[in-house]
Amino acid sequence: MIDGVGVHPGGGRGEPALRRMLAWLGPRSRSGDIRPVAAWVLALAFLFTYAGLQPGTLSRGQIGIICADTLSLAALGLGQGIVILTAGVDLSVGGVLSLGTAIAATHFSNGGTTLEWSLLILLIGVSAGAINGWLVGHLGLQPFIVTLATWSIFDGIALYVLPIQGGSVPKGFSNWINNSLIGIPDAAWVLIVMVVVWLWFKRTRVARQIFAVGSDREGARIAGVHMTRTLMTAYMISGFCAGLAALFYAMLTASGDPTAGDGLILPSVAAVVIGGTSLFGGQGGFVGTVAGALTLTLLGDVIFAFNLASYWTVFADGLLLIVAVLIGGGLQSLQARRVRRHA
Repeated sequence: MIDGVGVHPGGGRGEPALRRMLAWLGPRSRSGDIRPVAAWVLALAFLFTYAGLQPGTLSRGQIGIICADTLSLAALGLGQGIVILTAGVDLSVGGVLSLGTAIAATHFSNGGTTLEWSLLILLIGVSAGAINGWLVGHLGLQPFIVTLATWSIFDGIALYVLPIQGGSVPKGFSNWINNSLIGIPDAAWVLIVMVVVWLWFKRTRVARQIFAVGSDREGARIAGVHMTRTLMTAYMISGFCAGLAALFYAMLTASGDPTAGDGLILPSVAAVVIGGTSLFGGQGGFVGTVAGALTLTLLGDVIFAFNLASYWTVFADGLLLIVAVLIGGGLQSLQARRVRRHA
């Protein structure tokens, strides 16, 4: 065991080298990466722009509404970001969210307790992640193809459970998201808790292994990281977060939609990338992803406040993603040149 990460037995003379390798592969913070800070600046710029267009935006109630609107995307971004840290992608989050909202709308008020069905939705998400992770890690299939297929499968099941948009959830369940605790909206508390969980998680052995896999898969394998188990863990976390996002979505809409998650797949990736996580894996974090999710949420609000057509939101989402990828790629190229120059 080296710094909390398992390695092959027989340390001896090779152990210091493996220790250095794992330290390099593990989670690291680069002070030169301004993308997370830029994401928060952009989110605040959109917030104050919206506040200028819509008086009362900065009131406690309106901030609570904005946080509630952001919850599902932020939850998806947390799981999606962990998968992207392994240099993968999880398209199946859309299908899991769609199926979760369909189950919530058809079963929360028709027998069984809300808690039991909520746990089932989370279990479905974890199971979906386990399947994705096993196919990617054990069989070596491409993440894009695997999760594209499972997205379609779960979307089909969602349409079977709830053929059309509708259904309902208990008022006590849907109203929770609009409540507050000690003057702070419950939705804001959930975002804070997710950030705290991430700050704890990134210091765990599992997180170090995930970062290592994304930084240098072969080097991580040499250092003793169990590839299949690590990838399964990453995808299972993503599935769990997708199930959680489904519950938040059902709270927000108080109904179900068998295709609700389809429109959140691209934004979940965009929020992660805008927040500073590299699509190449091994670098990033959830704090920036929250800013990315807020940015995308507020972008739609600002466009609506300007009385622009709804298609501008889709256009702007894609444009922001392209700009974020270009900036990220440029920063990585610049860093690589600096490393070669000082080598």
